[in-house]
Amino acid sequence: MSVAPQSVRIIEGDSPFAHLQRLLGRRDTVRYLVTSQLKAGQRDKVLGHLWNLLDPLLYMLVYFFVFGVLFGQGRGRSVDFMLYIISGVLTWRFFDASINQCVMCVRSNRGLIQEINFPKSVFPVAVCLARLYDFCWGLVVLLLVLLVTGHFPGINVLWLPFLVAILVAFAMGLGFLAAYVGAFFADTQNVMTVALRLWFYTSPIFYHVSGPNALEPLTKHPNIKAIYMSNPMACIMEGVRDVTLNSRPPDLEYTVYAASVALATLIVGFCVFTRGEGKFAKYV
Repeated sequence: MSVAPQSVRIIEGDSPFAHLQRLLGRRDTVRYLVTSQLKAGQRDKVLGHLWNLLDPLLYMLVYFFVFGVLFGQGRGRSVDFMLYIISGVLTWRFFDASINQCVMCVRSNRGLIQEINFPKSVFPVAVCLARLYDFCWGLVVLLLVLLVTGHFPGINVLWLPFLVAILVAFAMGLGFLAAYVGAFFADTQNVMTVALRLWFYTSPIFYHVSGPNALEPLTKHPNIKAIYMSNPMACIMEGVRDVTLNSRPPDLEYTVYAASVALATLIVGFCVFTRGEGKFAKYV
């Protein structure tokens, strides 16, 4: 394994910049961990990597059936509502999977942590990059469905990589924090599952926050909408929909806000994680 050959001495109290330098020096380790996670996810599956395309499609159909057919949302505009759902579901699945898997990424690698000296930040980073790979396949599905249904994104789709970068930074920052707490408290995963479920239902995945189909409280009460849009995930989801479904650039105010929160979260999360990683071997 590529972790073993090179030993890195982690000194508690080192600056985050020193830790970042060590992390960048272990790109081979990150690459190995990402590849291992992706291979483990496809092991013993008959369809193999074809599930990268089928999985988001099946999720889209399930959610569309539940909310579009059973609950009657999007009636009369079934295709548009289906696209609205898949864009939100894909974005959320990356975010949810990244944080949930980061919670236990330190504990699940206790053998390596206790025996080998290297920057433990490789674990949350590898988790997020592996989930990013899956997310990119989901975006391919979204773009294919858009083309098949006659919805052409236009030039503003070039904003998409920037919005994805904001999403990854936000998820990775929270992933560092979740991994840090999870290293000391094994029941963090239970709490995180409930918290993410609540976050899921308070994000604009199955309902609109603007336009004629928006929720009534959000259209009649600007203060309520301002509070609602303080959720960075709401800003990111709306931005993704703007550039893919609505052929327009993302809202500048929401995008700048989401980018600022994501960057701050990434910096704080990385600093907290690296300051505490010297204690991980004692607790896991």
